Amino acid sequence: MKLTIRAVALGALISCAIAAAAAAQAAADASVAPDAMGSVKSVVDQTIVVFKDNNIAPAERELKLRAIAERHFDFQEMAQSAIGYHWRAFTPAQKSEFVPLFTAFIEDAYLSRIESYSVEKVNEQIRSSMIQFTKQTNDNDSPGYAKVFSIVVLKDQNEPIPVNYLMRRDANEWKIYDITIDAISVIANYRNQFNRVLNSDGYDKLVSIIRDKTQGLSTDMAK
Repeated sequence: MKLTIRAVALGALISCAIAAAAAAQAAADASVAPDAMGSVKSVVDQTIVVFKDNNIAPAERELKLRAIAERHFDFQEMAQSAIGYHWRAFTPAQKSEFVPLFTAFIEDAYLSRIESYSVEKVNEQIRSSMIQFTKQTNDNDSPGYAKVFSIVVLKDQNEPIPVNYLMRRDANEWKIYDITIDAISVIANYRNQFNRVLNSDGYDKLVSIIRDKTQGLSTDMAK
């Protein structure tokens, strides 16, 4: 079991987040309480500020990126969705164990990919990319859920890439719980892999695999 996002999806996600930040800097208005779309713009805006700081040490950059992710991503919802119907069979102890484990794995998976982007590469992506946030839809059947649609144009891509954000309201904040890139869902990809392990080998095997993968990612980032 690979437990990785498809390379094309992960690469596109990082590139799109970088590209989105350029537009977010121009469009975000801190004096207005953000709706779901405003929250997405805020996330990418904060991310690009971290990347553009030439004086920040790699370890500090990692801490800042983790803080942004932990504030703006709904890891509880992401973990539950990634497990799917098996979540109902988890014990309270298993649920309490799995959410932080999944959170650490997701953060390390993205940070390990981001580590390959230098500040110069980020700025190059910003200059050569463009994003358009097209609309926001609210789920009438499930109040508190919304979807933000965007189109990203990258210099090395012939066609615009649709990047959509699934959002859930948590108190007074909108948080991201899934991202689809060119119709590929990040969480659905994990769900398919997790379900195969749970069906064949059970919860303990899944946890063991995720721990091993997280340890490997952490080791790679420390090199």
